[in-house]
Amino acid sequence: MTRVGIYINNRAVVFLGEDADAAALPRVAREAEQAGFAFVAVGDSVLAKPRLSPIPTLAAIAAVTERIALTTGILQPHLRSLPLLAQEWATLDLISGGRTTLGVGLGTGPRELVDAELALAGLTRARRARAFEEAIAALRRLWAGPASVAGEVYRFDGLDIGYRPAQAGGPPISIASGGYVPRVAGHGPNDVHSAATAGTFTGPLHRVGRLGDGWITGMATPAEWRAGWEQIVAAARAAGRDVEHAGFERRLNCCMRVDADAAGGRQRAKEFLEAYHRLPMDEQTLDRWLISGPAEACAERLASYVEAGVTSFQLVLADADQRGQLERIAESVLPALARVTAAA
Repeated sequence: MTRVGIYINNRAVVFLGEDADAAALPRVAREAEQAGFAFVAVGDSVLAKPRLSPIPTLAAIAAVTERIALTTGILQPHLRSLPLLAQEWATLDLISGGRTTLGVGLGTGPRELVDAELALAGLTRARRARAFEEAIAALRRLWAGPASVAGEVYRFDGLDIGYRPAQAGGPPISIASGGYVPRVAGHGPNDVHSAATAGTFTGPLHRVGRLGDGWITGMATPAEWRAGWEQIVAAARAAGRDVEHAGFERRLNCCMRVDADAAGGRQRAKEFLEAYHRLPMDEQTLDRWLISGPAEACAERLASYVEAGVTSFQLVLADADQRGQLERIAESVLPALARVTAAA
C-alpha cells in the first residue's frame, strides 16, 4: 500500500511572518491524521533556511495525535551533539509510542549560509559527509546501550543515555540522497553545482545501500528513480545487506499544488518555493519536483512513481494556504491515486 504523508511547514513562521501561526502546526498535523495521511514530516535548518526546531515541533504534534507516524525530511545529525540528539529522539519515540522514523540528510540552501551552519558545528564542507556517516552509526549505538565511538570526527567512550527508544533496536533511519543538478548554478534548492553533472539526477546513493533503513529523494524522473534504486540495491548487496523488503521505505519528496488553473497554479507554486528556499527555481527543476494542476493529473504523476517502485510520498504543500491544500489533496488526490493504482 502506498503511504502518503504531509510536510508540516515549520519554516512558515519565518518566511511568512505574521501570516503564519506556530501554534497551528500541531492542529494541521491532527487534521492530516483525521484525513487519512500516513505520516507528517518537518524539516531542519539553523541558518540556511531558519525554522522551528524539528524535535520540539514533532513532540507537540505527538501530544495531539494518536496514529500518524512522525518523521523528519530531513534532520542534519552532524550539526548536533550526538548523545543529546540520541537522547532527544529516543524521548520523542517513547512519548509517541514508537511512531518515529529519523530522516537524515546533509542539508542544503544558499552556499554561504550552509558553510556558516557547518562552521557552528566545527565542520567544513570537506568533512561534512564523513561526519554525517559517523553520526548515523553513533546514533544506533547510543540507542542500543553503552556506546563507544572512535571515528575521525566523533570520539566518546562508554556513554549511556540511560533508557532506550520504544522501538526495539532504535527507530529506523532513512537517508536522503540523490537530486537534480540544475543547469544554472544557484538555481533550484541544492547548493551543489557541477558542470560535469548539470542536468542530471545524481548523488552518493551507495550511502543509502550501506547505511540506510530507507531512502528519501526527489527531483528524479520515474526512470531515473528506478536506476537509482538499482544502484542502492547493488551497494547493499556488496555490503551484505538486504534492502529489498517491505520495511525499507522508498520515499519521494515532491511539491504539490492542486489547482484547476494549471498554468497559474504552477507560477504561484514557483513563487512560493523561491521564497521558501531563498533561491530561484529554473523550469527544469520545477518540471521534476513540482506536481501541480487538477487532482486527476496530480494523481497520475504520483502513480507513475508507484509503478517505478516508490512506496511513499512526502508532499510539500506549495501554497501559503497549507490547510486548503491539505484538504484538496485528501478529498481529491488521494481517492484519485487509489483509483489509478488499482486500475494499473
